[in-house]
Amino acid sequence: MTEPVAPTPPVARVAKLRQLSLVWIVPIVALIAGLWMVYTTWSNQGPQITLHLSSAEGIDVGKTQIKILDVNIGKVTEVSLAADYKAVIVKAQLDKSTASMLYADSQFWVVRPRVENGGVSGLSTLLSGVYIQFQPGKSGDMNREFKVLSSPPITGPDVPGLRLQLNARDVKTLNVGDPVLFQHFEVGRIEKAEFDTAAREMRYQLFIKRPYDQLVTANSRFWLSSGVGFNLSANGISVNVGSLATLLGGGISFDVPVGHELGGRVANQSKFALYASEEKAANLYYEQQLPFVALFDESVRGLQIGAPVEYRGIRIGTVAAVPLFTPQLSASKSAKLGIPVLLKIEVGRFDGETGERSQAFWQARIEQAIKEGMVAKLKTGNLLSGALFVDVDFSGKRGRALPKPYRGYHVFPTSNSGGLSQIENKVVALLDKLNALKLEQTLEGASAAMGETRIAASEAGKLAQSLNGLVSSPDAQALPAELRQTLAKLGTTLDGFSKGSVAYSELSQVLGRLGALLQEARPVVRTLNESPNALLFDRSTPDPTPKGARP
Repeated sequence: MTEPVAPTPPVARVAKLRQLSLVWIVPIVALIAGLWMVYTTWSNQGPQITLHLSSAEGIDVGKTQIKILDVNIGKVTEVSLAADYKAVIVKAQLDKSTASMLYADSQFWVVRPRVENGGVSGLSTLLSGVYIQFQPGKSGDMNREFKVLSSPPITGPDVPGLRLQLNARDVKTLNVGDPVLFQHFEVGRIEKAEFDTAAREMRYQLFIKRPYDQLVTANSRFWLSSGVGFNLSANGISVNVGSLATLLGGGISFDVPVGHELGGRVANQSKFALYASEEKAANLYYEQQLPFVALFDESVRGLQIGAPVEYRGIRIGTVAAVPLFTPQLSASKSAKLGIPVLLKIEVGRFDGETGERSQAFWQARIEQAIKEGMVAKLKTGNLLSGALFVDVDFSGKRGRALPKPYRGYHVFPTSNSGGLSQIENKVVALLDKLNALKLEQTLEGASAAMGETRIAASEAGKLAQSLNGLVSSPDAQALPAELRQTLAKLGTTLDGFSKGSVAYSELSQVLGRLGALLQEARPVVRTLNESPNALLFDRSTPDPTPKGARP
């Protein structure tokens, strides 16, 4: 039996499609739109920049905006750590319009809530979150990598004004953003503050806004303007209260010293010195100074550096060092120990032509004044603080020879002052004289004299009674009339000193009062004998004991 043959399968006939199916229209349109969006995005995409921050606090990928004048120009796309794990690297995509703004001097900083001397800023970020502020530069050199500032810049690079450099030593440290004042009016700010380790001084960069930059001249002086200034010196007590801004953090003030020319305009980045106070800025204005050493034989306690040197109440110099050198101590009583004090005579204070005359001219003038009797004395300027100053007058000996130089310095002759030290010496001398008096013996003699006076008065009374009896006796009646009258008058006179008479009563009262006074004076005399300084100090206060020298 033969197997049946399988039928041949039909062959498909392939025909070419002559038209596109409508099914493919939608994918093709979507592809074209996608390609167009990619092209549009690529063509409108701006530059990508790299930012270096010390911390990524508040920075979120895809959320943190980059703004100029509150206009969004970019967004943070990536946040990562630096290779050394000490900083943060942030990448941000900016708009195409910012390509021409990314110069090397462009500045970026994070805007967040801040409380500074100038006030409170960035409060809007409490709701919207922090953002990065961008300030375009103008250097002309393009750049794509920047360091984000730790705080907002005080002034932008395109703000018109004047920048100055200040050097300061032994002055309170100021902060960036502290105000710069002219006659208590704010005209600028401190832009930079750094310490120069090589020069060991602070350096500040100031920015003075236009048009106030015209106020800064070659003769301007800058000083620290603290909130409250308290000064207790030989000139008295002075209290200066600044503005509210300086009360919070301090600031810098400047002006031209009174009585001096303004001077010419200064160039950008000019250098000035910063002084600790307005007084020091005015005193150090006189550059032509003549150094002298004054050797004082008395105590210089209370004399401080910066104390004035005056002539008839007019300041002519400043005390520069107290003491200039440590004097050598000597056990010899005949050795004359003088405390060397360095004085600087500022000739510009009493003559406006100092710039036209040499230092040798003024040296000769002062030496001639010394020959005519000019001497220096220590005087008390403030009784409350005990501060001293140096007074110069012509009370010395005329025709004297110039003193020999002291360690290379010209010597200014000195004289003992008539201040508190001399009063103290006189009081001590008075107490010594009181202590030397024999007051106890004097009081005993006065008491004995009073007793003898009482006895004499009693004897006089008895004598008067005897005379009265004698005059009234029959024998006395036989005497001549004139003699009887004389005896009667003598008796009357003696009756005036008898025990019951007025004169006797008054004399007894006077003697009683004198005796009571002497009795009351006995404790005082005894106290003075035991402690002569009891007139000035309480007996309960122990005598001061000198402290040992510090190691």
